[in-house]
Amino acid sequence: MCIIIDYIYIKIMKKVIILGGPTASGKSKFALKLAERVNGEIINADSMQVYKYFSILTSQPKKNDYNLIPHHLYGYINVNIQYNAIKWLADVELKIKDILNKKKIPIVIGGSGLYLEFLCKGVNNMPKISLNTKNKVKLLLDNIDDIELLNIIKKIDHIYSLKINISDKLRISKLLEVYFETKKNVTYFHSKKKKTNSYRYFKVLVSPNKEEVKSNIEKRLFEMFDEGLVAELKKYKDKVKNCNIENAIGFKEVSSLIENKITMDEATALIIKKTKGFAKRQFTWFDNRFEQNLKVSGQDNLSLVVETFDKII
Repeated sequence: MCIIIDYIYIKIMKKVIILGGPTASGKSKFALKLAERVNGEIINADSMQVYKYFSILTSQPKKNDYNLIPHHLYGYINVNIQYNAIKWLADVELKIKDILNKKKIPIVIGGSGLYLEFLCKGVNNMPKISLNTKNKVKLLLDNIDDIELLNIIKKIDHIYSLKINISDKLRISKLLEVYFETKKNVTYFHSKKKKTNSYRYFKVLVSPNKEEVKSNIEKRLFEMFDEGLVAELKKYKDKVKNCNIENAIGFKEVSSLIENKITMDEATALIIKKTKGFAKRQFTWFDNRFEQNLKVSGQDNLSLVVETFDKII
């Protein structure tokens, strides 16, 4: 009997909820309500929300949210440090373990598909890159335009090229470094994933209709400006040194606004355009690769999520 009880307890204590979806889909509010219903704590899985100083730029939870429900892995990485999905995976697995030990439910939430995929499916062992190869890639990137670069990365790794933006120099550098070092592409190494945990995931895709997301993007940006987005960039942007936060949508645009290179209207239009494009790519990724247990449009489906979670996990 004790063995059976222990087995049931272990199964219960390995439950983890994953909330994925595009930007401005309402995931954060949904997570708060869900955490209240299932006695959960929230863990960040957004590659930009891990960084310090830029809580407005990256739409991190508000102070009141932290008071309602414990939040983890938000705003804790310095902006002079290179951080990636592998490092996040080590951090998130520790947090999941801590929350489960408190007999609570971890709710991992974010729109960074690679982070969620690494957690649920495992990681690939990427090769070590020599200094010679890194210098070779740096020299190439310093002497090539975006059109030529795009053609090169498509030839090297067509599949991975569809997942990254041409402005994301960190990922492009990694793609080139891996290929020049090994003559194999990133997609090859991604296919050799090794799972690092045995948690039982309940994956929920929060996916409102696209017009609602577009409207939310515009509304949220104006709220960000009202909350002090420009002041935040003025105060902290010079702290950033070789960090991925520079690729956050709005960083370059607001920086240009501060330097009087563009107007407020131009900055707003650029940010909205880029964010809508980003949301479109996220819709595609989640539709094709997330493999959710349940797809919902928003908070109206909260009871359905709780009931389904209890039944199938």
